[in-house]
Amino acid sequence: MDKMGTEKEVSYMGWMPIDITEIASYLSNAHNWKSPGSDQIQIYLLKAFPATHKHISKIFDAIIEEPEKAPECLTTGINYLIPKSGYSKEVRNYRPITCLTTMYKTLTGIIAKRISTHLEEQILLPEEQKECHPGSKGFKEQLMISKAIY
Repeated sequence: MDKMGTEKEVSYMGWMPIDITEIASYLSNAHNWKSPGSDQIQIYLLKAFPATHKHISKIFDAIIEEPEKAPECLTTGINYLIPKSGYSKEVRNYRPITCLTTMYKTLTGIIAKRISTHLEEQILLPEEQKECHPGSKGFKEQLMISKAIY
């Protein structure tokens, strides 16, 4: 329903093959030296070798079409225990961090961008959920509104 309470027709979000420009766009915003997962591929290398993007897009499309054929290593991460504060011998004082593979981050980043674009184009997120929009300062804005009201 829209703001007037009338039913709104929402178009179906079909799947289109991943284009190399989507890969390049994701990589341009990704941090070069973030800790990679078990694939040990640095974002910097993917940026430096754009000739790999067409092959990566074919692999990603194959994974989307037949997810059961995705290699298990795609979703395997490396777990690290980071101390919450100082040095401790007690396990409860550590928090786990998982470094996922660069390929997994790239694929899920592209899918997230597509979903976000579809939600924005179809006006499916209400204004009250501004913080869900990528790059928005919605949370801060909502806090300021709440502070002004109370």
